[in-house]
Amino acid sequence: MNKLLAALVCAFAASAVSAATYEVFITGPGGHSNGSYGNTNAVHAGSRAVLELEKALPCTVVTDFKGGATVNAIAGDAAFKVNTAMCKTPEADNRVLIEKAVKAGVDKENSFRGVKAGDLVRGFPAEIQFKIK
Repeated sequence: MNKLLAALVCAFAASAVSAATYEVFITGPGGHSNGSYGNTNAVHAGSRAVLELEKALPCTVVTDFKGGATVNAIAGDAAFKVNTAMCKTPEADNRVLIEKAVKAGVDKENSFRGVKAGDLVRGFPAEIQFKIK
């Protein structure tokens, strides 16, 4: 029994070493729902990114999804974590797939709102942008 437990602990520790947790940050112009209707929404972009991630790398676990400031505002920010502990693919491949999935989600939100690179809202970029750490 002790050998089995030790083997399980070692196997778990080995898999944890190769796993990574990525933080995804999504930003957009945001705004008040009354005067800024139609602006890109960072929470919508994040949700689209999670759906794309589920298709591209279904072994990931998404946690800590946060975003927006209040119920009557268009979210200017969103963030979530992506854990790859359950993935059997190399971590470098996981990173590439995560970036492609997030970009696809962000691009879908920008396209849905008719926003193109370089468009401005009140002097700020109208497009949703993201970074992954």
